[in-house]
Amino acid sequence: MGSKDIPPPHVPSHVIPVSDALLAVGGAFWTLCYILLARRGIQTRSYGMPLFALALNFGWELVFALFVTEEPKEQFGFTVWLIIDIGLVYCLIAFGKNEWYHTPFVRDHIPGLFFFSVVFCVLLHGSFSYWWIAYDISIHRGKRYLGRVACDTTELGYWTALFCQMNLSVTSLFQLLQRGHSGGVTYGIWATRSLGTLIGLYGYFTFRWWFWPEGHDYLVNPFSLFMIGIGALADIAYPFALAQVRSKERTLGDGRKIPKGAVELAVGYRYSWPDDERAHEKKTRGKR
Repeated sequence: MGSKDIPPPHVPSHVIPVSDALLAVGGAFWTLCYILLARRGIQTRSYGMPLFALALNFGWELVFALFVTEEPKEQFGFTVWLIIDIGLVYCLIAFGKNEWYHTPFVRDHIPGLFFFSVVFCVLLHGSFSYWWIAYDISIHRGKRYLGRVACDTTELGYWTALFCQMNLSVTSLFQLLQRGHSGGVTYGIWATRSLGTLIGLYGYFTFRWWFWPEGHDYLVNPFSLFMIGIGALADIAYPFALAQVRSKERTLGDGRKIPKGAVELAVGYRYSWPDDERAHEKKTRGKR
């Protein structure tokens, strides 16, 4: 996806190797982020990557590793992420019930819901990638795929990665605000995720577009800019939301995090509102 591109004569020779280096650095940050997510999830008996975002990433990595990428180094990178994903899936299945006390159906069916989400996301990415490749989308750019002038798989990688990234950024922020605690997440996880996106996605494609605009004009497409903006806003807001949440949480003996105004249960927790408790106490006294 891009490392085999042959740029026209006016593009400086350093563009491909420098952009590949940006992609490698961004990928390294994402790998570290995955490791930190698994580690934090086990420590706090929770999970950090939202269920559907994890399924969407898993489906993307599986489809690209098996069916889209040509280069061994790209296949290796996707395979490494798939292996590390096992730790994230473990945290989701083992500890997910602690976060879904308020929705019994989800709490009791997390493995099945994740499985069907992965199937859906594999079909989503697979059908989109098949359409892109089979119909030689963006063949006018003159790039090569499977040894012939064909579709632009670099653009395919851009749209699918951008969609996954925007979804993860937005759902991560909403998950944090909904939970009211920092179980499964840290500032380090936010930083590595944000740097991976900034360098490996925005930096990679912006650098290529700057020197080779006709080959990467989709970067400044209005829909592209919209998704970049939404994802960036969510990432900027996240550390402030995390600071607010951390100031109003407490840690249980087993490492779990819950909001200060919550009551610990055997599985998960529930919110305890003082006014409701006083009303319940008066009602109980009246019956006596």
